[in-house]
Amino acid sequence: MRRGQTSRRDMLQNIAITLLAVSAVLLFIQTQSYMLSQDAGFVGNLFQTGAPGTDTSSQPAAEAISAPVRVAVSGTYGRYGDITLSTGDTDQFGRLLSPLLSEALGSGQSFSPCTQTDFLSALSRASVCYDFLQPLPLSVLSMLVGLDNAAESDIQARYVAVSELDGIVSLLVWDGADTFLQCETAVKASRLQDMISSYELGNAAFAFDLSHSDPVFEAISPCSLFVSPMPQFQTLDVSSSTEDTSALLSALGFNPYANTRYTESNGTEVVMEGDQTLRLSPDGHLRYQSGTYPTLSVAKGDEPSLEETVQGAWELLHTLLAGHLSSAAPYLSQVTQSGDTTVLQFGLHVDGMPIRFADDAPAAEIRLRGSAVLSLSTVLRSYALSGENAAPLPLRQASAIAALDPGKGLSLAYVDDGSSVCELTWLSE
Repeated sequence: MRRGQTSRRDMLQNIAITLLAVSAVLLFIQTQSYMLSQDAGFVGNLFQTGAPGTDTSSQPAAEAISAPVRVAVSGTYGRYGDITLSTGDTDQFGRLLSPLLSEALGSGQSFSPCTQTDFLSALSRASVCYDFLQPLPLSVLSMLVGLDNAAESDIQARYVAVSELDGIVSLLVWDGADTFLQCETAVKASRLQDMISSYELGNAAFAFDLSHSDPVFEAISPCSLFVSPMPQFQTLDVSSSTEDTSALLSALGFNPYANTRYTESNGTEVVMEGDQTLRLSPDGHLRYQSGTYPTLSVAKGDEPSLEETVQGAWELLHTLLAGHLSSAAPYLSQVTQSGDTTVLQFGLHVDGMPIRFADDAPAAEIRLRGSAVLSLSTVLRSYALSGENAAPLPLRQASAIAALDPGKGLSLAYVDDGSSVCELTWLSE
């Protein structure tokens, strides 16, 4: 009897030892897999073809880059305007507005200089004007409407207009400063007219329209767009979103299971691996610094095209911010290139309405050398519609204040001042 009990006890002990050994092996394999994968970084792995026998056809498609855009459709009987659009809106933007701009950009001939008078005159004819809020390379704007390598990277544009004169449809661009360009396109005049007839005109005006009856608007940038009646907006509830850091570490090529981390006296969490560093402050600000030999990349090769760089950086940022922003979404706001260094800045928007920060800082910035990420900063803050109506100043009062600083545009935006509520306000910028 005693011998039977001893035999069962030995068997149970052997089973327990075996389970512990298997657990240790699995943990070791998981840890090593993270360490091996960090050479390419998370986004770098997205460009791998996969191991032999791996079915990559079922992998999800890359998130399409998108941005807020304000649109004015102009015809004989006035203008239609929308200040709450995003290029990612497959219905309101993707059905009519995106295909028109795509065709115009794809068929545009060589650009030639024009003047502000030419640009504004084009908006006074049958036309569609797109305002992307900040100047971006035309090649990036092409990406927003699904075109690849269809436009020049060295031309910057904030406003893009498709306009008809004497049966010829032209593309005009303005960077919002001093550069005006135009070219002819293959868009048929009848196609433009048919699209304009799809909209109910009469709810919008540019600042240069209103200046004829109110001199105050002469001091405001002429393509500032105003709609009436104004859409009903809500304020935003804001909170920091820094609870789960494991996904952030993985996305940046860190090993969540084998790293050195500590917390500074101000509450900032610091994670180090090799000589790369991640800092995450209590207010949601994240700062990543690569080591001497950067391991995180956004594209294949050392000399990616601007389009490849933008797409890869967009995917990296989208991965980092997934699950943190609630109702907000990122968008590319600025591209700066110098030699082999590229700096990309991103903003945030909610249903086409941008979120600005009180210090005018971008929501995210990625600095790259070639395809390698040198540094990255972003803010992990959640923005949710509050259910409370926003109450910006009436346009008449806002325009009178904006006129005191002439030459700037006037538009609505949410402003994050670090508090728990984002108000909608008029900004002169």
